[in-house]
Amino acid sequence: MRASLRIFRVLGIDVEVHISLLILLLLLIYAFTVTPSPFGFANFPFLERIILSAASAIALFASILLHELSHSIFARRYGVKVKKIMLFIFGGVAMMESLPRKPKEEFTVAIAGPAASIGIAALSFLLSFVPHGALSAFFTLFAYFNFILALFNLIPAFPMDGGRILRSFLAERMGYAKATRLAAEVGRGLAIFMAIFGIFYNPWLILIALFIYIGASEEERLVLLENVLGGVKVEDVMSRDVLFLTPDTKVSEVMELLLKYKHLGYPVVDGDRLVGIVTLKDIIGANPDDTVENVMSAELATIEPQKSAFEAFKIMSEKGIGRLPVVENGKVVGIISRSDLMRVKEILEALEVMGWRRSS
Repeated sequence: MRASLRIFRVLGIDVEVHISLLILLLLLIYAFTVTPSPFGFANFPFLERIILSAASAIALFASILLHELSHSIFARRYGVKVKKIMLFIFGGVAMMESLPRKPKEEFTVAIAGPAASIGIAALSFLLSFVPHGALSAFFTLFAYFNFILALFNLIPAFPMDGGRILRSFLAERMGYAKATRLAAEVGRGLAIFMAIFGIFYNPWLILIALFIYIGASEEERLVLLENVLGGVKVEDVMSRDVLFLTPDTKVSEVMELLLKYKHLGYPVVDGDRLVGIVTLKDIIGANPDDTVENVMSAELATIEPQKSAFEAFKIMSEKGIGRLPVVENGKVVGIISRSDLMRVKEILEALEVMGWRRSS
């Protein structure tokens, strides 16, 4: 069962809702019904209170969607591909293939979301003066929450927009990797402070602090990994002596190869054409007399030898796989695994500590 569901597509971007959002929607509706103005509708008649609470909860996530769309629109202006927008219990996130590396471009993309939220808050504040009690209360709450949303996202900690704004300022004065490391340290420090504060005042802050701490650490890890592997080509890391299988190879033969060569995955070729890949996971529980053709993974992800090793890492992470066939001119010329990348990372980091630098 999928944890998220695509609900529609806007400006060419898929919008998905995570199942955790349903939990938050119910909590928000309940909170709005029992909280007095201006953060709820407890002073309204029961039916009106329920309608206003449900409408406000849905409208809040519509504004979060607009927040993320603002990021996406400006990111696409700088050539960044936006894969989808995910709405979940902590709000929303625009999933991009990468972020602009120029500080001014990253600043523009990061500030676009909070700017949109402040714009919505300002418009809602003006509409709150309408001479109708229910509508006035709705727009007042909407103004407050969008203003809070903007301020919350401006916290200088990854994965908040404020963390990226901070990095853009730091990157103007130091290297991108160093700026990321410093911004991540600031984020982790704020998360620890928020968690301690949450212990005494609001347990919900502990969850948010954990989210920020993990996000800051993950951002730092990915950027530092890119800094190490981004200058290494796949052809420098891949294994060239590839053992190929054919579609009619028996599963029992694959088992013997796994024990003999200790490789956990093998490309499957039909003539010169790559048709699949078979891994240890594919043959678990399979009939030993069955053929590779019936158990292999036919949905292939491949990479070219001139691509960066970090690009290979990103593909493996996105697809949830451990290895990639390396293809050039339609022919398999090698294979690269996650363990290959991690070994190269460890070696390059150790050599960098020793003062060694790649000549090319």
